[in-house]
Amino acid sequence: MTTRDTATSVSGDGRSARGTDALVALDSVTITHPDGDRAAVNDVSMSVGPGEVVLLVGPSGAGKSTLTLALGGLIPHSADADLSGDVRLGGFSTRDARPGELSTRVGMVFQDPDAQVVTASVFAEVAFGLENLRIAPEDVERRTEHALRRMGLWERRDDDPDALSGGGRQRLAIACAIALDPPLLVLDEPTANLDPKGVTDVYRALRDVVASGEHAIVLVEHNVETALEIATRVVVLGSDGSLAFDGTPAEVIEGHADDLTALGVWLPGDASRERRAPAAEQNGPAITARGLTVTRGRGRRRRTVLENVDVTIARGSITAIVGENGTGKTTLAQALAGVIDPVSGTIDVLGANPARTRPRALAGRVGFVFQNPEHQFVTHTVRDELAHDLRRRRVPAAEIDARVDEMLDRLGLAGDADRHPFRLSGGQKRRLSVGAVLIGMSPGGVLVLDEPLYGQDRARADELIDMLLDLHAHGTTIVIVTHDRDLVQRIATDVINVGADVPSMPRQHNAAPAPPAVLRPLERLNPLAKLGAVLPAMIALVFARDVLTPALLLAASAVILLIGARWDRRLFAWLGFALPAIITVLTVGFALWTDPYTGIATGLRLAALLALALIPGLTGDGADLVRALVQQLRMPYRIGYAALAALRFVPRFRHELDIIRLAQRVRGRAPHLATALVPLLAGGIRHAERVALAMDARAFGAYDTRTERHPVIWRRSDTWFTVIGVAITAAIFAAGVVF
Repeated sequence: MTTRDTATSVSGDGRSARGTDALVALDSVTITHPDGDRAAVNDVSMSVGPGEVVLLVGPSGAGKSTLTLALGGLIPHSADADLSGDVRLGGFSTRDARPGELSTRVGMVFQDPDAQVVTASVFAEVAFGLENLRIAPEDVERRTEHALRRMGLWERRDDDPDALSGGGRQRLAIACAIALDPPLLVLDEPTANLDPKGVTDVYRALRDVVASGEHAIVLVEHNVETALEIATRVVVLGSDGSLAFDGTPAEVIEGHADDLTALGVWLPGDASRERRAPAAEQNGPAITARGLTVTRGRGRRRRTVLENVDVTIARGSITAIVGENGTGKTTLAQALAGVIDPVSGTIDVLGANPARTRPRALAGRVGFVFQNPEHQFVTHTVRDELAHDLRRRRVPAAEIDARVDEMLDRLGLAGDADRHPFRLSGGQKRRLSVGAVLIGMSPGGVLVLDEPLYGQDRARADELIDMLLDLHAHGTTIVIVTHDRDLVQRIATDVINVGADVPSMPRQHNAAPAPPAVLRPLERLNPLAKLGAVLPAMIALVFARDVLTPALLLAASAVILLIGARWDRRLFAWLGFALPAIITVLTVGFALWTDPYTGIATGLRLAALLALALIPGLTGDGADLVRALVQQLRMPYRIGYAALAALRFVPRFRHELDIIRLAQRVRGRAPHLATALVPLLAGGIRHAERVALAMDARAFGAYDTRTERHPVIWRRSDTWFTVIGVAITAAIFAAGVVF
């Protein structure tokens, strides 16, 4: 559909009929991705002026997200795509703009709040873009405080962003954008993963942004009803990526309701979304849980999510699990489906204990669709993905082909049957993940889905719902984790509200920042001084072949740490348990492999290297070292801060690997690192790409230097520590040579 609403036609110079004071103007913009067989955005001309809130809608695959990247100048500068036509911000073309200029004129907020975090504190996150723009330190502090107060996050300024809820992290992303004070704010589905309270928080913040009439917002949302509360204009992209309609909400939503329905756009108060599921027949429970306690995370991050929970889900019901972000909805669903094991309590699923049932047998009783579809893909083509469970159950080949072809048609994926699942769009991946589980479900089983309608337009959502209702009609018990209140009203027969009906553990956070801790002697030193003190010793160890030298350096390192480091759990874990264990294992292992003396010397040498590394490692952080390298050794800051952002990937990779293994176990496949490697790397690459875009949107690398709010100083004590460290190394090395 390419018909334009004549009430607000677009003129040849790319400016709308609303005036010529546009903050952004698009003139015949066409965008094609490298692997695309057609243009993602097709000949779009439009403009946005001050005070406007433009709601950008359209079916899945219409090019909405691609268009937002062009509005922010990330296409063509950062994202890989071919752009023809012209995008002008404040009168100049984005092709000719520097990244620093772009970030002061348009602020970008992406769909995934986790992919926008690059620092270790809420305050530093907002200050990051301002520092990249070389704003004066006092102005960085002032503007960061203003943005955080505006988003209601000032009291959380010292928290790690990971400690915020989904709504909190999304508000943080908005704070990062508005701190730059751009005239235009572009948001790509900012409420997609949020509970109703999070949605309310985000829209309250957006209302504040445009209240003065000097700023404008372009907003991509599937949740049209909520977005219309602030929208002054609606722009609709057709399925071919062209501009279909552009006008006021009344002109577009009311005047073209049938056309929008045909496109698959969600409409407020849509009559077709009435509840159609019959009430559940009370034939006894399908799932029963008693005294359920579940924890998540590892080590210091381990926390209790659900404690002493009792849940009963009726056989033949469609049960919706709802609640605020962070209350444990997904955790409860995974525990009930046998995806994760509880710490205590009992679970019965159709007469079986999931913890004592083999994965392949459990997959025949209960299916689980994960929130991220990539986690559970196990084959290399869409067709094989759908056929996987049927082949495992030894269904005849002719029947497999027929059922797969039927499912491909129902999912709208017939033309993609031979593509790799990872090559599909986000909405297509979601449909495939649901279909791969649905196709193997036996009547009377249990199907659990985590946010099944995420990223779907109306047409595809209706198709998925029809599948679920068909399964329900044939006796399948369905459990859905969702934030979608319309979906709950439409099909749910029962509702479990985690945090109300089901108690969850309260989320802990600091109501006010903790008072600063008193720094220990080693913590006050310049990071380069600590490196300068230990590097000679580490180099000397490479050449040492005796037992005395590494033993003395090991002892000296322990004494220095006990005198100058903070006495906390980490220090005593390393000195009291980890290092002794490492010394024992290494010395014994090398002694058995070679001769005892060489083995002991080699084991002590490796342990001493580790102990020396603990001196800077336990008494500073990566940010301190990067600041020192950038300010004093003139290392390009882009390299250092990119490395810091990469360090945040480590815990994410571990978390992703755990989920992928669980997802493959649910598919009845033994979880191995080899089978998890492809989805793990694919997810990591995509996450890295999204983080890079978020950093570029905040002027990362716009200039050769950046503002450093924390100047690194070389003091007399740093010189003395370095000299003493070198002297100790020389004395120990000499002693080893003599004796």
